[in-house]
Amino acid sequence: MKIALLGYFGFGNAGDEAILAAEIAALRAAFAAEVPAGGSPGASANQAEPTFVVISGDPDHTRRTHGVDAVSRTDVRAVLAVLRESAALVAGGGSLLQDVTSARPVAFYAGTMLAARAVGTPVFVYAQGLGPVRRPVNRALTGAALRASRYVALRDADSVALAERLGVRHVDLVPDPVLGLDLSAGRPPSLGGERPRLAVALRPWAGSEDWLPAVRSALADLAPEADVVLVPFHAGQDADLARELAADLGSGAEVVDVGAAGRAGHRAALDAVAGATAVLGMRLHALIAAAGAGRPFVALSYDPKVTAFADRVGQPVAATLPGPSGSTVDRAELRENVVAAVRKALQGPDQSYLDRLAALRADAARPATTIARSLLAH
Repeated sequence: MKIALLGYFGFGNAGDEAILAAEIAALRAAFAAEVPAGGSPGASANQAEPTFVVISGDPDHTRRTHGVDAVSRTDVRAVLAVLRESAALVAGGGSLLQDVTSARPVAFYAGTMLAARAVGTPVFVYAQGLGPVRRPVNRALTGAALRASRYVALRDADSVALAERLGVRHVDLVPDPVLGLDLSAGRPPSLGGERPRLAVALRPWAGSEDWLPAVRSALADLAPEADVVLVPFHAGQDADLARELAADLGSGAEVVDVGAAGRAGHRAALDAVAGATAVLGMRLHALIAAAGAGRPFVALSYDPKVTAFADRVGQPVAATLPGPSGSTVDRAELRENVVAAVRKALQGPDQSYLDRLAALRADAARPATTIARSLLAH
């Protein structure tokens, strides 16, 4: 059974590659669990076993990294052929349907979802973060694509509320799929060494001349207390900043070279986070990976999705960074907040945090199970 996968895949973003890896693993496990239980009457296990084709920005990289077939998202003919041949289109996760960065994401992702429906292929929305969607035409497209989907699972309450305003019924609120990944391979045998490790996953963002000096100063204060590991979750966007911060901190800082890690590029970033004592991050999936590994984290929020996840798992947001509107932050307050929150995180996770994570992990596979049952029943 061929399943097409649609997302921000093949662009060097460790978070989105982790989403893809998590979805493939969860779907394989869900189909394997359903078929022996009689989930596909009259079908053999071989007939029901899923195969995947990813609509990707870099098909060769996707094939090498994930071991599945892929087509270029810019090859319209190939994409349409995949949609016709597939038993389903799974769209997500990630923040696909939003028009903050530009108007193009909604046109591409919603257009692909509607094209799948036009050729009779069912669409399943897998743990997406929805919005913001500001332009009226994009709101119309987003609503149409979601309403045409057989199943819609979204990853936060704000996304669910927006979907309901767009006329979507029966939305499933689920955790991000990366919470379902097994990150134990990235953990060192013991975290009880001489010095704790602090993984730092920052990204370029508006107003950096205002907030970045405060974060740099906070890291300098923390460096004598912990080994600092800079983790560029998006190799193309974050690596220069990571190297700059490492140079400021001196020989005690390390940069994870995810670009040189080849097939295991996204895994190198995940393992660096899982192997840390605590995480300071802006990148959402650095924080989700920290949670998946049971590591406490401190968020620097540049986007409501970061704040929403931190609130959901009960971890601190040291500051909400200025956006493109040009607002500012108090540098001294930001520095103090980061230092205090990270010092607390380096002491280890509290039980209430671990309890929340256990409940979320139990729900992370629900979209995959729902998709498998739906496809095997038809």
